[in-house]
Amino acid sequence: MPMSAFYDPDEALARVEADIAAAQERASAAQEVRAKIDEVRGVARSERGEVVAQVDPTGLLRDLELSDAATRLRADALSTLIVRTVRAAMQDASRQAVAIMDDAFGAGSAVSRQLQDELDQRMR
Repeated sequence: MPMSAFYDPDEALARVEADIAAAQERASAAQEVRAKIDEVRGVARSERGEVVAQVDPTGLLRDLELSDAATRLRADALSTLIVRTVRAAMQDASRQAVAIMDDAFGAGSAVSRQLQDELDQRMR
């Protein structure tokens, strides 16, 4: 059977191998991005330094420091200050995570926008 000018098995195989290599590179890059994001820690300090909060990219509180001045605040004022500071730390972690995605996949890429949307919803 004569070989058609439109079908070259060697060329088709080369395209498949190139596609596989590109997919493997994307998977490796995605793993590196995931590892970098897992290391992100958002940090925020209250205006007068009574509260310092540290969160991971999921918003999980990893550390909370209260100064001696914090213990002199009324309980409701301290709880409000803690919540505000934790939210600010979450925003910091979000900015860092999106920046990592932008670096890896391009600013404003679909994956960066999706991550930003998810983080925005989490903050609501």
